[in-house]
Amino acid sequence: MQLRLKLVLLSAVPIVVALALMGATMQQQTLTLAREERALVQAAFVHSKEAELQHYVELARNTLMRIAEAPGPVGARKEEALATLMRMQYGSNGYFFAYDQHGKLLMDPKSLPMQGVDFCDPDDPVGADSAQRILATARRGGGVVRYSWNKPSSQAVVPKLGYVLMIPGWDWVIGTGIYLDDVQGALQAIEAGARANIEATRKRLYGIAALCVVLIGLGGLALNLKDHRVSSDKLRRLARRVVHSQEEERVRVARELHDGVVQVLASSKFLLETAQLQLADPAAASAAAPRQALDQGIARLGGALLEIRRVSHGLRPALLDDLGLAPALALLVEQMNEQGGCDIHLLCEHPPAALPLEHGTALFRIAQEALHNVRTHADATQVDVVLRGARARVELLVIDNGGGFDTQRVFADGKRGIGLRNMRERAAGLGGTLAIVSGREGTRIHASLPLPAGDTEPLAGTARAPRAQHAAHPLNLRPTEPTP
Repeated sequence: MQLRLKLVLLSAVPIVVALALMGATMQQQTLTLAREERALVQAAFVHSKEAELQHYVELARNTLMRIAEAPGPVGARKEEALATLMRMQYGSNGYFFAYDQHGKLLMDPKSLPMQGVDFCDPDDPVGADSAQRILATARRGGGVVRYSWNKPSSQAVVPKLGYVLMIPGWDWVIGTGIYLDDVQGALQAIEAGARANIEATRKRLYGIAALCVVLIGLGGLALNLKDHRVSSDKLRRLARRVVHSQEEERVRVARELHDGVVQVLASSKFLLETAQLQLADPAAASAAAPRQALDQGIARLGGALLEIRRVSHGLRPALLDDLGLAPALALLVEQMNEQGGCDIHLLCEHPPAALPLEHGTALFRIAQEALHNVRTHADATQVDVVLRGARARVELLVIDNGGGFDTQRVFADGKRGIGLRNMRERAAGLGGTLAIVSGREGTRIHASLPLPAGDTEPLAGTARAPRAQHAAHPLNLRPTEPTP
């Protein structure tokens, strides 16, 4: 699986999981709140209806008590009271009922203005339980009573909430009630609305999750395309740089072979041909002349051999593979000093004993390029090369007292600073850094490479070049951050 896809999945999966958990939590909490709201609404509604029923019953009782206290025969007053109670209604289904002290119904349902009304009859097996509950509550002083009964408007048996009181003197039980199916409908509507809101919110959450996943995917795709373009550009520049470096190296080797080895071999060939002609005509020359020409030709061939060794060492020093980085740097410094132009000193401070081959090659090439730049561009008279090892790092410093250069301008120019870029890329390729500080007092190049585990033991004997006192050098510039 590609790294980009892994990053996208690592970003998208937690979002989807988090939104799913949020949706489940929200659903649970919303249902809990809906149930609590339903219970609160039901309690508040029932309480308000109880107070309302109490008000209606007390109003009816006060009306009947005024009739009971009026003058006249008791039977006539009772008939007037029942007639008045039959005419008293509220709402669309509200009516009153009355029982005597023996539980006998005092009102005829057929005489009520509304149709389909049926009272709880203590003598009827269907309504006996409800009627006895009503009478028992009234005898205890009155109050709320709950039972189920037939609703006149729908002819369905529904829960009913009633309130009953006693009429003093006559020992009548009067009361009324309301049907609770309207409350149940309102509560069901509340619960249905809550579920609809939950479903709508869940769909929005899923839409947000899908949108986030799509945006993450598009962002990853855009980033991948951008990185692909950047990588392609870097690869093209690197390919051009490699070709340019190869051409420069070929030109350098060809120039050194032409100016050094070829000239020495040509002069050797001329001397050997001269000795051959002199030996072919002994009368034309003395006996010492051919020997002198042969000696000079052999000496020139020895010089050619040394020149070839110098060129091959420039390509890759054998000491780097055989003895390590410190001896290779010592040989490089010795050869650079023989060419003249500036005084180069080498200081080795506890270099690692088991330096990996790629680390040694990178540091040697950095030193080689840095010293070549000093000889070519810096116009310096003194150069210090310092190789030192730390606990888990190896460092190389090249410090000169030349005129310096503008590092930002060189790195900004794509046609200049190829050697500096190569040095930086060599260090970055091994996880290290390359810092360059340049000014009027000189230039300081600081390369630092991390060492693999187990390769941090210091070398027992360290090579030290004469007069290499780097700590007292006036160009001991402070290290800075790696160049961009």
